[in-house]
Amino acid sequence: MYCPQCRAEYRAGFTQCSDCRIPLVAGTPPEPAMRFDPTLDPVVVLETNDPVQSALAKGLLEDAGIPFLILGQIARLVPDIDPFLRKWVRIQVPRGREQEAKDVLESVLRPRPYLCSE
Repeated sequence: MYCPQCRAEYRAGFTQCSDCRIPLVAGTPPEPAMRFDPTLDPVVVLETNDPVQSALAKGLLEDAGIPFLILGQIARLVPDIDPFLRKWVRIQVPRGREQEAKDVLESVLRPRPYLCSE
């Protein structure tokens, strides 16, 4: 059993992902469609310690079909003494897709200020 959204695996008997709150699927999760090839000369397009910003960037890059690698992500899985300590991650893409990735991430890199109309 596994979650089709986050790909977490579960033992038999579980029916719903505890994180995503969606029904589990029988079997083992498929390999991700995009595999990052380190020979593609990766470049950093985003460096952040904001988990929301990194999640948004990951979703935008996946939707655009741009392969990426997140460095430092494993450090987020290790519990800290201080739960408010935010760890930095770097999102890398192949050098040939750097500009495309920056264009896709424009809303994450330079968010527009919220204007309140009265």
